[in-house]
Amino acid sequence: MDLSARLKQFKETEYDINKEKYDRIVASQNPHTLFITCSDSRIDVEKILQADPGEIFHIRNIANIVPRDKEPDNHPSVISAIEYAVKVLGVENIVVCGHSNCGGCAAMMHVQDYETKLPYTSEWIRQSILIRDCVKEKYSELSEAEQLEKLEKLNMVQQLDNLMTYDFVEEKVNAGTLKLLGFYFDISTGVVSEYVFDEEMDDLVKEIIKKREEQFQTE
Repeated sequence: MDLSARLKQFKETEYDINKEKYDRIVASQNPHTLFITCSDSRIDVEKILQADPGEIFHIRNIANIVPRDKEPDNHPSVISAIEYAVKVLGVENIVVCGHSNCGGCAAMMHVQDYETKLPYTSEWIRQSILIRDCVKEKYSELSEAEQLEKLEKLNMVQQLDNLMTYDFVEEKVNAGTLKLLGFYFDISTGVVSEYVFDEEMDDLVKEIIKKREEQFQTE
């Protein structure tokens, strides 16, 4: 892969052709949406949203996880970006986007296999291990592939709840100046579905939160 050639191609066929567009964002950015998604290389956010440079503020990590506030071993790198997007940039939307065939969620299904060879990865995804446990318990009759899809979707919904544990997010959501959205990208079809309130999902999230609180009280 000749990355140098691609840099030259970008300058000549993208930047120079759209110079006026780039001139408008030289001094500052004004994104309308914070998009939190997986590190997976198959997710092209600007193409999915048909967005131009400067419209989307990004956070990407394995399995699109948002750590909950005030939990042990919180990871401030994710939260600092959310804080900046909400408090400084004033984004109107925060999207959490899960996707099909997610390697991070697949690793959650067998996290014990990764503890030695990928210790940092296993530590990171363990934040969502109770979601995995819930899926395995509630959907034990399903195949592993079907359980994985359930996990990908429930994990996305859980992160929306995690966002609401931060006062600066909750205040703006309650004031109607910030909207939280959940997306699920099916790579095999190109369909991006928006999460609509689902009572079953909501009950599972409440159950997971209760278990999390009990777990941290005993530690």
